[in-house]
Amino acid sequence: MSASSTTSATSPSTGQGTLPAAHDSVVPVFVNPYASVNVKTHVPIELDLRLPNYNKWNAFFTAMCGKFGLLGHIDGTIATRLADPTWNQPDACVRSWMYGSVSDGVLDLAMAPDQTARDLYTAIRDLFQANQEPRAVILNQELASSTQGDLPIEAYAAQLKQNADALRDVGHPVQDRQLVLTLLNGLNPRLSNTADFIANTRPLPSFTSAVNMLRLKELRLANDNKVASNSALAASTTAACTSPSCRSTPSSSQPRGGGKGKGKGGKGGGNGGGNSGGADGRGGGRNQQQHGGQGSQSGTQPGAPPNSPWVCFNPWAWGPQQ
Repeated sequence: MSASSTTSATSPSTGQGTLPAAHDSVVPVFVNPYASVNVKTHVPIELDLRLPNYNKWNAFFTAMCGKFGLLGHIDGTIATRLADPTWNQPDACVRSWMYGSVSDGVLDLAMAPDQTARDLYTAIRDLFQANQEPRAVILNQELASSTQGDLPIEAYAAQLKQNADALRDVGHPVQDRQLVLTLLNGLNPRLSNTADFIANTRPLPSFTSAVNMLRLKELRLANDNKVASNSALAASTTAACTSPSCRSTPSSSQPRGGGKGKGKGGKGGGNGGGNSGGADGRGGGRNQQQHGGQGSQSGTQPGAPPNSPWVCFNPWAWGPQQ
């Protein structure tokens, strides 16, 4: 077999493609495994100039780089080798992670051409740690003047914690004891009893414990106010029912007949009503049957509504009193 037959399976004149020679080698394409990593899975927050979250972002980001063995690309422990692809690709991955975990405002101030991952990381760090002393003065004033007002205790405590984190970012950390005293100093007066109890506790509780005690007191006050408002509503509803339809009159207190009445001829007889008295002063039984209904209605003054349990009074249904 000729040498030409070993390098090609078909003749070039046939128009068919030739097969590679047996001794030819295919160069493998190297795909860095870090290129498919989603940074949002490992760094769930976005670094922003308006939020004091640099320390939190830095903790997430350095943990991510350490997890994949790339921490040396931001702390300088790995030497820079721009011509080496095995160094260049991981460094580009670390830069892309920073691009995806910081805001546009931070990138506008920190990005520069031909940066390495360490250069970009250092620029971001210097951006948040510049002018530390003037920023510390302003943040200290905000922390000292914080008050609860009408805020829930959770919102007030979160505001204090945010100011303390901002002071820590500029190199002035706030001790836990000082943060507890600041918390008690700005509380709403309705929590003053609990504040005095916390202040007199030895040793002084931690910031988290103090917040939990104040939350419990706030929940109790809210429950007491709810119970008091429900009781006041029930009392006002009972007092507002003043119409005759809301009151029942016992039937035993009502007169059975028309009482004694005087006629022209003398006294009327019995319960039959006095308007039908005869010449001898007595009313007959027939008069009692005929006027028995009239006698039962005449137990009250003329023109008044009838007496019976649960009567709804209508002022237009009865005539004026005589």
